[in-house]
Amino acid sequence: MNFSSRSRPSHAPTEDPNILKVPVLIVGGGGAGLTASVFLSDLGIGSLLVERHATTSIQPKAHILNARTMEIFGHHGLAEDIYAEGSPPENCGAMAWLTSLGGDEPYDRKVLHRADAYGGGALADQYAKASAYRHANLGQRWLEPLIRRHADERNPGGVRFGHELVRFEDDGDGVTATVLDRTTDRTYRVRAQYLIAADGGRTIGERLGIGMVGTATFLEWINLHIRADFSEFIPFDDTVVNRVSSLADDGSLEHCGVVPMGPKRWGRHSEEWTLMFSRTPGSRKAAELDDETVVKMVRRTLKLPQDHEWEVQSISRWPVEGTVAEHFRVGRVFLVGDAAHRHPPSGALGLNTGVQDSHNLAWKLARVLCGDAAPTLLDSYEAERRPVAERVVERALFSLFNQIAFTAGTGVVPGARPEWNRAQMTALFSETPDGRARRAVLAEYFETNRITTAHLGLEMGYDYADAGFVGSDGTQMPEPDPLGLEYIQAARPGSRLPHAWLRRGGERTATHDLIAHGAFLLLAGAQGEHWVSAATELSGVYGPAITAHAIGPRHQLSDPDGEWAALRGHDEDGAVLVRPDGFVAMRLRSASADPTGELRRALDIALGRAVHATPAAGGERHS
Repeated sequence: MNFSSRSRPSHAPTEDPNILKVPVLIVGGGGAGLTASVFLSDLGIGSLLVERHATTSIQPKAHILNARTMEIFGHHGLAEDIYAEGSPPENCGAMAWLTSLGGDEPYDRKVLHRADAYGGGALADQYAKASAYRHANLGQRWLEPLIRRHADERNPGGVRFGHELVRFEDDGDGVTATVLDRTTDRTYRVRAQYLIAADGGRTIGERLGIGMVGTATFLEWINLHIRADFSEFIPFDDTVVNRVSSLADDGSLEHCGVVPMGPKRWGRHSEEWTLMFSRTPGSRKAAELDDETVVKMVRRTLKLPQDHEWEVQSISRWPVEGTVAEHFRVGRVFLVGDAAHRHPPSGALGLNTGVQDSHNLAWKLARVLCGDAAPTLLDSYEAERRPVAERVVERALFSLFNQIAFTAGTGVVPGARPEWNRAQMTALFSETPDGRARRAVLAEYFETNRITTAHLGLEMGYDYADAGFVGSDGTQMPEPDPLGLEYIQAARPGSRLPHAWLRRGGERTATHDLIAHGAFLLLAGAQGEHWVSAATELSGVYGPAITAHAIGPRHQLSDPDGEWAALRGHDEDGAVLVRPDGFVAMRLRSASADPTGELRRALDIALGRAVHATPAAGGERHS
């Protein structure tokens, strides 16, 4: 068993040798919990993860991993494995809306709309300018075992499935927990300095009295995981999601998502699929629908031939809400992932936000446990991440309702006579001036779905400037795109370090790949040796290590294409200081008479050691 750590030892209330002592206890073995384990191990911090289920998720669940998440996974050595197991890029760059997969009506098996999505097609250049990493597509059923392998390798014995948190107590100096080993029916106690609640909100938040604020359950979602051959029914091979909106016999539009899940072949040749549909308020509740009824409903919506075989692997039912925890931290307990925010899957924001929660929290715990940051740094977790969660939940809700709304462009009217609605769908696909006009109008409706499939600004543009833990350089934040489509890279304090390609010798390297685990990064201009010298002087002495580079023709790192110079916002005598999570802590726009003192002040703010951290001017947090 390996629970070693460079952090200070826990202070248990007793010296009971039967209590297992560990710096961090993680409760929950889903995406947010498993990544927290990997991140802490890479930072040299021991942890124990307990998960009540015997295995990782048996459901495909979330599957789209955005560029920011893949950037984080690349930093921690997971990205290559995820790309290797996931969908090739040529099979996950678009979204399509179809009228059905089968059927013989004039409006059946038609394409309502098709759009590039998640960095695919015409979006590729825009996304490539923002990150060295592309989106990935791998369902949680396959992703979680992959991350678990990495977590086990880095922390042998520290990842325990089939172990359930029974109770816990935060006494102010640490957390004492009782854990049940469900394989032996025996309990044991754990003493941790901090607890990460990655339990999906099942127990810990409620026990702490943390309320969930927002829109309570308003839909029920039903997911079917099936094995089937849909290759003859799906018209595209590059769609990451196919949405079917079919006209039922009663004249209503019924909706179902058809999502290829691989895992060996992809696109329309996938062997496994997720079929997703929802139950609205007032309809028969999902829990009241037995599995046979669910399968019949989906077959009816898709209009598949009755003799077309599929094998149901599992069926899950879950409530859809749009809520954010009132607090992300109570004492020594921190909420991440679904324990902190819950919302519809629209826009693929849930798992990504949870991973980014854990990433934000892990380096801060590591620095506090190692003694080179003040405990007040941990206050920044909620200050930085809760506004991001609020924005994500708002957008996911709006995106869901927008996806429902734009099908009104078909001309189908809820509650109208079936004959009317059938006539509308027939007219939509007629080769007449009226039909072409209808399709042109419908395309305008569907274009609004860019807020769900092309929201690079939402994925990458969140900012921590006004949380109080980065310095100010007196500049104003660029006005964010309200739709979240455009992402303006800037090296302003509180923003994500801009992506740019640099040269080291004969090879190119991305700015984010220069960040070492747990270390700050200083990037100076060609005349910024004084900043490099100051960083070298302070590295490991006045806080954590600082990796420092001057960038220019005379240095190891060069910027031959001027990409970095166009983004950095300082002159050749200036520099930027970057936190271990890849966010800018301070921009030093020119030379200083006291570079060591300037860097000390920047580190004090970034590590929570300043008495009053000053938000950057004009700061606004958004996601």
